[in-house]
Amino acid sequence: MKSLACVALVAVVGGCASPALRVAEREIASAKDEARATARVRESRQCVVRVDDALRRRMKVHDGAGAEAAMLLLENGKLSEGKARSYLADADDRWRAVGVRMLYESGDGRARRTALIDPSPRVRTSAVRASVRAADPADLDVLFETARVDPEPMLRTDAIGAVSAIARSRRGRAYAGDVALRLRDLWTAGDDALRENVAVAWALSPVFEHGGRAALVVRIAEGRGPGPVAAAGVVLRTASKDEALVASANALVARTILEGSVRDRRNAIFVARLEGSPLDAIRKASTDDDNEVRITALARLLDSPPDHDTARRALEILAGYGVKGTGSDARALDHAARARMALARAGDLRIQAWIEEDLASPSPGKRVAAASALAALGRSGRATPLLADPDPSVRMLAACTMLAAHR
Repeated sequence: MKSLACVALVAVVGGCASPALRVAEREIASAKDEARATARVRESRQCVVRVDDALRRRMKVHDGAGAEAAMLLLENGKLSEGKARSYLADADDRWRAVGVRMLYESGDGRARRTALIDPSPRVRTSAVRASVRAADPADLDVLFETARVDPEPMLRTDAIGAVSAIARSRRGRAYAGDVALRLRDLWTAGDDALRENVAVAWALSPVFEHGGRAALVVRIAEGRGPGPVAAAGVVLRTASKDEALVASANALVARTILEGSVRDRRNAIFVARLEGSPLDAIRKASTDDDNEVRITALARLLDSPPDHDTARRALEILAGYGVKGTGSDARALDHAARARMALARAGDLRIQAWIEEDLASPSPGKRVAAASALAALGRSGRATPLLADPDPSVRMLAACTMLAAHR
């Protein structure tokens, strides 16, 4: 078998068919330890359709990595529903969760609601996702309770998504007013992530017309913190025809960009429209003393034609830190990496050489980030040396990044 170094070398000269695929498949197959195998399978998420054969082979081992492979195949349409259902009675909750994802047929309601209160968070997660597809109003009470008390934060937010999906369904539209009202209690008791999902649910029809709009008006009027900013962002994405509500959201976003905490300012910049007072606020933030805020603002201004060139030049200056001995401060290097990614996403080929320097960084995370930035530039092949990286996680992630870029 060719060494990893040989695979990488052959890839450079073009004599090997899909070396990234060979590396990815080999990483999945060669990780015999369950924990390492699970890590490699999870790292294949962005290239599942290319490594599905390797995942099917790994599925034959009845352990956690095999269950992870089965779930990825199922989520990407590469595992039959019948095969998935065959795991419904499995004693291992990791495999049972695969079967529970299929509990969306008309006769599955009782089993699905039982799974929503299963001791295993994996099973509960699958049940919530099955509930989205089933769109059965009979699930609402259990889903609201999940959103209120489940110990898993991600499950609480997923449950709100399922509630919203049911309210938008043909059978669930009659419950829109009740859903809007019950969401208020969740907003009051919820964390920032849950509040954002509540805001999304309020903003979507028919909940919007049956109490959601009024709730959003109140939350935006609160005027401070991540919850109202999230609500404003949802309004700006979904309620463009509601001029009064959009004006209120724009005012909150602009004010937060100028006066909020660093986290809230960055969130407001992400959700802002590039027009009027929010755009003016972003322009001011692009010269802020805090580089976290400044880089976020400059990255947004790359999408504003009048500001693009100025923002690009400013980001290039930030991106150049650490190149050829210009500095070694860890925080500044992190800012430089973020600036390079913003420029890469904008297709700025001037920074390609700087990104390639990060392929030799001592930090595995920076090497992987360099592969992602090169893919964003349309130059994923330049990350080929990472296919021979000493870190198996870097090899796997780089290979998947290259495979996804070539789809």
